Amino acid sequence: MQTYSKEARRTGELPVWKQTALRILRERGMEIALPAATLGLIILFSVLSDVFFTGQNFRNIGIAAAALAAVAFGQTFVILTAGLDLSVGSTVALVSVVSAFIMRELGIAPGLVAALLCGATVGLLNGVIITRLRVSPFIATLAMLSVTSGVALNLSGGVPIPGLPSGFSQIAYRSVASIPIPVIIAALTLVLAELALRYTRFGRNVCAVGGNEEAARLSGVRVERIRIAAYAFCGFTAAIGAIILTARVSSGQPTLGATLPLESIAAVVLGGVSLAGGRGSVVNVAIGVAFISILANGLNLLNISSYTQMMIIGMALIAAVALDQANVRRRSGH
Repeated sequence: MQTYSKEARRTGELPVWKQTALRILRERGMEIALPAATLGLIILFSVLSDVFFTGQNFRNIGIAAAALAAVAFGQTFVILTAGLDLSVGSTVALVSVVSAFIMRELGIAPGLVAALLCGATVGLLNGVIITRLRVSPFIATLAMLSVTSGVALNLSGGVPIPGLPSGFSQIAYRSVASIPIPVIIAALTLVLAELALRYTRFGRNVCAVGGNEEAARLSGVRVERIRIAAYAFCGFTAAIGAIILTARVSSGQPTLGATLPLESIAAVVLGGVSLAGGRGSVVNVAIGVAFISILANGLNLLNISSYTQMMIIGMALIAAVALDQANVRRRSGH
């Protein structure tokens, strides 16, 4: 069997088809591996559990994945700018508390409006702190995590807020054409995010800022405004996730969404979005969300603890980041 040295591979002596295959694996490895891994999980859990491959269980997976999907789609825009939002979990908690208070007093519609405005405002503050005060995204959003969590706990007194309208709580359990409403909300958020990223100037500028900030600035892109808008959009989608979760628990919860920062970042990176910014797809992030949700569901059915699930997600995140960083070094020639 013919073999090729590293030098042969480097200098292009490999056949064209092998060069093409290696290039695709280097550049799109995660995008190819993730759907295959997701399908592998479905097959594995179908064999290990009689309950897994049923319509009701896939319905449960969809409902459980909906909030994470909404949050992850917003996180995608932030990471595409080479940023990061660690405050999405506490934003969800704050939105849950604020919307619960408003709904109890004024009704569902004002509560939903307040939820979306609250989430977008937190994201806007993140963007302003990062761009105007020149604070790194990690520190700024970590600090905002603490601030919003503290506000949520103070407003609620550290206890759940009951008494939400029954019509709102039904959002989590009703269906339209046999599709659960949370899944429909997540799908609409996916469409909104994909259209914004692929077919608007804002989306193109988000990728330009993450790909090469200085080049984007020289091309006339208002970099600071784009970053602020990306964080505001992330806060907005976090609010959508908060609405779904609040409807599921039928109360305002000041500790809601604690695992969402890790899970949303993992879904985005597993979906092939580069932490260096400028490259990624919302549709692939949806596959990342599916992978995490199917993994969690299958492990729950096998009575494996949530702590073990966190370990597995953390290890998957490390592997995805390592692959991403290797691709970044390869493209930069280091």
